[in-house]
Amino acid sequence: MGYDAVVARCIKAFRALHPILPVLMAAGGTKVRQKVEPDCQDNVDSLREALRKDSKIGEQIKDVPDKALRRFLRAHLSVPEAHKVYVKCEKWRNKYGVENIKSEDPAIQSELATGKGIILEERDKMGRPIILATVHLHDTKNRDMEVLTKFTVYMLETLSNMSDQGEMDNICVLFDMKDFSLRNMDYQFVKTLIMLLQRYFPERLGVCLIVNAPTLFSGCWLIIRPWLDERTRKKVNFIYTEEELSQYISLAVLPRKLF
Repeated sequence: MGYDAVVARCIKAFRALHPILPVLMAAGGTKVRQKVEPDCQDNVDSLREALRKDSKIGEQIKDVPDKALRRFLRAHLSVPEAHKVYVKCEKWRNKYGVENIKSEDPAIQSELATGKGIILEERDKMGRPIILATVHLHDTKNRDMEVLTKFTVYMLETLSNMSDQGEMDNICVLFDMKDFSLRNMDYQFVKTLIMLLQRYFPERLGVCLIVNAPTLFSGCWLIIRPWLDERTRKKVNFIYTEEELSQYISLAVLPRKLF
């Protein structure tokens, strides 16, 4: 039996098993439904219109760029949910006075002086602004949670404003875990940071680099990991060599050697 005859017999047998195949073939093949991304332009326009009609937002939404609305849509996947969360976020920002927190504030000055969190002058290789958090400088027993939260909001807002000036509208968080001990492990703060990022700065985190994590931290990570949604977990990368770090950040922009 020739090759063509074998192929013809195989097709005949397959058609017998799958009666719909001839119909599909006659129609020119299957039509695959194109996946619609949650932050597509139609959803952006729908969200903007819904917010414009919302008495709590109104016409001020006209000054909000599309990319800001896209972040809420990516984080919350639907127009109704993004609408609800956006309104809650704006209410929180006004109540907390986010735009009124300045570097001259004594609380901000006291935290900046510790050096535990600094914003680097240069950006990562994707164009994201970078914050370097030196974990061993944080002492869980000697911190004021209210002050620390205010400082974190100030830093996230500053980084967000910086990211809005570039093509990438998210940030790079770099944790240096060198000399980490359990006195530095602040679960309450970690929960607060996650809450702030997910509720009030959605999709602002572009990548989180955890450098020099000791074996001791592995137990802490088992506790923290379930607090993160799947989308955020995928942004967390453990870094153990300069070569790995250099894939994300030029080593020359760092204020000190991390390895």
